[in-house]
Amino acid sequence: MAKHADSVAMTALRIAGHVLRERIRPHMAKCAGDVPSSVAVLTPEWWTAVMCAAHPDARVLSFDVMGESAGTHQRHRFLLSYNEAGHIARLPMAVFTKTLPNVLTRMIGGYNGTARAEGRFYQEIRPALAIEAPQGYHTAFDRDTLAGINVLEDIVTSRGARFCDAGTYVTRDMAESMVDLLAQLHAHAYDSARLTQQWRWLANFADWFEVGARKMGTEQYTRKALLRMKERVPARFVKRIDEVWPATVAASVIHRQGPRGLLHSDVHIGNWYRNLRGRMGLFDWQCVTQGHWSRDVAYALSAALTIEDRRAWERGLLARYLEVLCNTAGVYIDTDFAWKHYRAQMLHALWMWTITLCHSRWLPAMQPQATSMEMIQRIATAVDDLDSLNAATRG
Repeated sequence: MAKHADSVAMTALRIAGHVLRERIRPHMAKCAGDVPSSVAVLTPEWWTAVMCAAHPDARVLSFDVMGESAGTHQRHRFLLSYNEAGHIARLPMAVFTKTLPNVLTRMIGGYNGTARAEGRFYQEIRPALAIEAPQGYHTAFDRDTLAGINVLEDIVTSRGARFCDAGTYVTRDMAESMVDLLAQLHAHAYDSARLTQQWRWLANFADWFEVGARKMGTEQYTRKALLRMKERVPARFVKRIDEVWPATVAASVIHRQGPRGLLHSDVHIGNWYRNLRGRMGLFDWQCVTQGHWSRDVAYALSAALTIEDRRAWERGLLARYLEVLCNTAGVYIDTDFAWKHYRAQMLHALWMWTITLCHSRWLPAMQPQATSMEMIQRIATAVDDLDSLNAATRG
């Protein structure tokens, strides 16, 4: 662990050197091949190269930042102004960017590979998916400096998106729309050779979990977070905290042994939105992987629903998911088999949130503390309700 921590620290120091040089002598981005170190170096020439490639007469004349936020990436909304040819071509005027301008964002989005994966998802997979999700316009990444950018559809402007958060009450209709989308996503390449051939870059969830745990030492932070939460989770669960990490590791096996499909992998309620028609959509595809469908379904329902609604609805929602998957991909899955893996995958949902509450200093504060604690309470209660520890470790 100490050797790996030293490696992470050396990488962070190297990236800090790049960031410092970029700030002292910024390189303005002017062609599509340029990887912007931050949005401060963007120019109308770069926007023209990126947005107008299919329309040689079109030009971006100017641009304005309409809003910004920060987390694992720096996020900005831009309003682009085109010449007449750009307007005639109906090129997008509002776009959304995700960049890695500093050491922390590059360590999480660059070092962990999530920025590259998200960019390739939008380039190679998203165009053929018939689901509610943003489109991607451009991606670029520098493997040396770990700078990167993804330019995406601004779904607030184009789709009237209303974003959800931990305070959003998810109705039964909303939950049904969520499982329908997940079934359609998983059906797209269900157990397909494309996962091992065309999309070999798409990490298996088990590998993604193991590499992430090793890089960021998440075993110790998971335990630390659960002990911190002991007053807000079931007492029976607290007594079994020592079993949580071994069971979480055991739960990853199905992603190598079972049939695989596309996974969003981070389907908590904060990554969902409703469009103008009330249909649920998914954004933030930086954790996209391939693996067993049960991971997304367990995570979505345990993190999005209140504890009471999850208890009342989960069997019916799982049955609906299996029906849509069967109708879309022609795959029948035994209900008992599905229920076991749904239960076990609650552990990987829990892992995604313990590391937002307690984490390495090389990770930014990815979520507000109150949100992390609410998610951990919901998911840990599901782990206890469903005896997920035994579901993961017993055949």
